[in-house]
Amino acid sequence: MRISCSSLFLWDYSIEDIIKILSEAGIDTIEFWAETPEFWEHRHEQGVVERLKDAISVLSDRCTVHAPILDLNASSYNEHVCEATIKETLWAIDLAQELDASILTIHPGNRTVQRPPTPEDWARFFHYLNVTNRYSVDAGVTLALENPTPRVQSMCHNPSQMGGVLKKYPDLMMTLDIPHAMQADDDNALRFIIELGERIVNAHVGDVHNGIPHFPGHLTPNPNTIAIIKKLHCSGYKGDMTIEIDDKLLAGHQSRSDKVSVLINEKKYLIQALSQ
Repeated sequence: MRISCSSLFLWDYSIEDIIKILSEAGIDTIEFWAETPEFWEHRHEQGVVERLKDAISVLSDRCTVHAPILDLNASSYNEHVCEATIKETLWAIDLAQELDASILTIHPGNRTVQRPPTPEDWARFFHYLNVTNRYSVDAGVTLALENPTPRVQSMCHNPSQMGGVLKKYPDLMMTLDIPHAMQADDDNALRFIIELGERIVNAHVGDVHNGIPHFPGHLTPNPNTIAIIKKLHCSGYKGDMTIEIDDKLLAGHQSRSDKVSVLINEKKYLIQALSQ
C-alpha cells in the first residue's frame, strides 16, 4: 500500500519544491490538488501540464488528482456556479487523463444555505454527475466521490446518502475522508468501510482535533482512529493512504524542514498503525 500526501499541505510551495519535500520525507506519491496556486495560475499556459507530469514522475508512475472545489458547488442555487463546476470538473478529468492519474476525487454538492438539501438541490447534483461521470468513463478516468464534513447543508456525509448515490452510478467510486467521517462519530467512519468498502478507491487519513479535521495523527495518537485505519486495511483496501493535513492547525510558522519532519513522522505513524 502506498503512502501518499495531498499537495494541500504544501500549498505555498512551487511544484518542484512540493515534490522535493515529499521525496525527502519518503512519501510514495501525491494527491495533486488542481488549485495548487503555482499550477492553477498558469494552468492554461503551454508546457505547464507537461512540467507537472515530469515533476510528479519522480515520485511515482501514477498519482491521484483532486478536482477544483474552491468557490464551486455542483448544487448551487446559482446556475452559473453549477455550470462552472461542471466545466472545471471536465477540465480536471482531462488533466487526470494527461497525468495518467489513477483517481480523480470530486466533491458532492451542498445546499447554498445552511438548511437541509431539497429535491431541487439533489437534482442539480445528479445533473452534474450525469455529465461528469459519462465524460470520465469515455476518458478512462475513475471518479471518486468524497464524503464531506457533516453539516446540515451537506450531501453524502453519511453512508446511507453516499450509498444511494453510488448505487445510482455503478462506475462512480468513493474517496473515504476518515477525519470528515469521524466528525460525526467513529461509528460513521466504520459504517462507510463496512457498507461501502468495495467502492472505496482512495482514503484521506489524519485525525480530528478539537472538532476540526486534518490534524496530524502522530501528534495526538487516537486509538479509535488507528482502529478505523486498521479496519480499512483489513477490509481488503488496496488504494493509497493519502495524508491530508491542514497546516493552519499547527502552531507557529513551519519551515521546509518542519514540514518534512511532520510528513516523516506521519508516515511512521501510519505504517505502525497498519502493522498493529
